[in-house]
Amino acid sequence: MEKVPSPRRVTLLFMNPLKFRFLWTLIGYGLVLLVVVLSLSPAPPPSVSFPWIDKLLHVMAYGVLMLWFAQLHPQSRYGWLAGGFVTMGILLEVLQSFTGYRSGDYWDVAANSFGTALSWGLAFKGMNTLLHRLEGWCRQTER
Repeated sequence: MEKVPSPRRVTLLFMNPLKFRFLWTLIGYGLVLLVVVLSLSPAPPPSVSFPWIDKLLHVMAYGVLMLWFAQLHPQSRYGWLAGGFVTMGILLEVLQSFTGYRSGDYWDVAANSFGTALSWGLAFKGMNTLLHRLEGWCRQTER
């Protein structure tokens, strides 16, 4: 099992900026746009008959967003990121209720918030270094 980097190591990683930060940020905004579009488009018919699959997808979507952006920002900004994603989830649920073909759901807000909080915790436990590790691995393979 791989050892979780110490907070000092994580701080040092942020002192060494990502080489492809612009690309990673662009991908992150693309993920946000994807969540917005999927949230406001007509709901597709359920293709999986797993109970609570909708909530699981909400947890995963907002978890991915939080974890992605946690890698691009220092830990001191995680609260702002989390607040932004929870607010985005609330706003999208409100907007869904105005579409006529979707309806807002308090449980979706809870799932969005849970996914954000879960990834916030994972980021503090060392999962905020994945892009740094990927770039380091790419540099090693270039040699």
